Amino acid sequence: MNLSLKQKQDIGRRVREENSGIKELQICELYGLTQVGGSRTKVDGTHPDGSNWSIKNAKSSSTQVHLTSQERFITDFSLGTECVEFVKKFFGNLEYEHMPRRRYRMDEIPTSSVDEFKKFLENNKEKVIRYFISGKFNINHLVYNRKRLTTDQVIDQVRAASWLYNPTAIHLKNESGKTLFHIQMKGSGKGKIKHGVLCHIHENLFNQQTEQ
Repeated sequence: MNLSLKQKQDIGRRVREENSGIKELQICELYGLTQVGGSRTKVDGTHPDGSNWSIKNAKSSSTQVHLTSQERFITDFSLGTECVEFVKKFFGNLEYEHMPRRRYRMDEIPTSSVDEFKKFLENNKEKVIRYFISGKFNINHLVYNRKRLTTDQVIDQVRAASWLYNPTAIHLKNESGKTLFHIQMKGSGKGKIKHGVLCHIHENLFNQQTEQ
């Protein structure tokens, strides 16, 4: 059965409510946390020791960990002219009516801008991932479907990982080729938010730590 857009949106809303409500509360109880939550904070639970926890519940192998506007991303990292060009073209703009999905693919962006953005990511790998994880909040622990890592354990894996670039997404992969995070244009929604900077966190991150 083909679902209408409204039906899909309703299903998505119910899933998000369940994941941020009952399921999140269950994890808070499991780890002895006080549930916080809310759309304006990355902190889903706090521990008596003062640590902040971010909780992800997902049926898929990855889920959103950060979404921000291009303007905020550019400002937060004080990006230079060529990096700004990359961000605007790679994540798209409502003004690019002549382009499919109103965005440029990696190979359609000037090489100089692509190279500068790659250099930015390479030189700021840990900083960028901490930004995606914590935003302006100090996240100390992450939980993905009841699997837990400290932020420092995440960063340990990030240090050994490498950026891989394809035409429409940027993946941070470990030495086994497993994606830990990926960055892309949001792609859904209306107006400017459709062209936001979206980062997904992958369950591989937690499985790799378990296997060690």
